[in-house]
Amino acid sequence: MADTTDRWQPSPQLRALLYTDFDGNPADPDDVIADALDDDGYLERTPGLTEILQDENADPAGRLLACCALTSWADPLGYDTVIHAATHPDNVAWRGQSADRFFSQDDTFGLLADAVGSSADMVSERGTADRRVEAARSLISLADRFQFDRHISSLLTRELVEACQDEIRSVVEGGITHLASGVHIPFDLGLQLALLTVAMKKFDEERANNAMLRLAAARPGERALRELADATGSSLWTM
Repeated sequence: MADTTDRWQPSPQLRALLYTDFDGNPADPDDVIADALDDDGYLERTPGLTEILQDENADPAGRLLACCALTSWADPLGYDTVIHAATHPDNVAWRGQSADRFFSQDDTFGLLADAVGSSADMVSERGTADRRVEAARSLISLADRFQFDRHISSLLTRELVEACQDEIRSVVEGGITHLASGVHIPFDLGLQLALLTVAMKKFDEERANNAMLRLAAARPGERALRELADATGSSLWTM
């Protein structure tokens, strides 16, 4: 999950909740989160993670992990925390607690995107489908200003794309303008916009095609151009 620094260590409480499997053995948080869906194991760990997430004095990296876990389990508090974080992106306590390996930029919103995306199978059981959509909308709205990299794809499933059409259109337009301005952008905005324009083709093909042309003209980078080529089956984007 979070690519935190080598020096960081989880608190004893967090270690028991996310670094210990249901047989009491050391485990990776991703495995614990997935395994917790079997036999409703997540119900056992939700109270402790809720306590960590709501504790403003708790370790920020620990709160991020707690949020990712609860969100992956379609917990309403997880979704509400994601929405609040996206609404106040510059004031999130855990910003900078996880960084990507390519650009060394904060990728905490990408981790939240993955958590929202992976929660699809739980929303019916927990009655939180609407909150999931709102969380997806709030994160997509940040994608022209903050790093998501390929994590944005976690929010581009058919049902979420259909529900987030306005946000996708707005972010693509704003992002292309930002990219074309020539200002330095410390992450691969071009790739994120390429993924979003490809998703846009599902509901507004004409506007998506126009956006792809303008995106390509804005020199979005090789990764973005390859994505456009793969999605359209055309080599024109890479010439």
